[in-house]
Amino acid sequence: MNVDNLRDIGRELIAEVPKYRFAEDARTGLRTGAAGDTTFPMDEIAEGIIISRIKSLGEPVTIVSEEFGIEEDNAGLRVIIDPIDGSKNAINGLPIFCTSIAVANGTTLNDVFMGYVINLISADEFWAVKGEGACYFNGRKIHTKQDGNIDIVLYESQRPSEELPRMNRLFSHSLRTRCLGATALNLAHVALGSVSLFVTLSKSRSFDFAAGYLIVKEAGGICTDAEGQDIGHIHTGLGKTTTLLASSNTIVHAKALDALRNSL
Repeated sequence: MNVDNLRDIGRELIAEVPKYRFAEDARTGLRTGAAGDTTFPMDEIAEGIIISRIKSLGEPVTIVSEEFGIEEDNAGLRVIIDPIDGSKNAINGLPIFCTSIAVANGTTLNDVFMGYVINLISADEFWAVKGEGACYFNGRKIHTKQDGNIDIVLYESQRPSEELPRMNRLFSHSLRTRCLGATALNLAHVALGSVSLFVTLSKSRSFDFAAGYLIVKEAGGICTDAEGQDIGHIHTGLGKTTTLLASSNTIVHAKALDALRNSL
């Protein structure tokens, strides 16, 4: 399995998935997915394309996917999939959602060696391979911002009344804040240098951030939990595991951690 295989999946997703955004049944919940969230038709369509494509490669793989759950094959690689990251955006007509695919040769975040994220509206692609020292946006090498300024802060919150007050001090150091609603895209845009950092104080699942974690690191950024602790040991399963703080560089990361700590 290689990046070209993932990009082939991306092309098929772009051809098929967006047409279902405004389908009559777009907001119809089909069932509760393996990770506990509602599965919508678009989730099911995207997941079906991805899993079918991966299995067609004929390689042994363990699949970890938000809707499907886990299909174990201890002899193969581990593929961690979020078919639609930002599905609430997608079904409500907001054009900010993506697919995230990570490939690992073990069961932890440190074992992820390939990450791929595709914006399902713009077709923008982000990918990285561990150890190559480069991250790519539509085939062009990219790098995180290198200055120490906190310009734009991206954030997510599942409990705004509790979490936003903790972020206020960090926000006060920034020029702008944005909440996109898609964790993988947030991380990808840290890697691209579009923003200074991304933070969420809500615990996320590995399929939300596994690909983005690698992409940020290969682009020169830092990714820890919101307390600054390493998250590489985290198991790539279906449960909610960690908060996230991804920064463009060590200077920005230190400033963000200081602001978050002093908000307590």
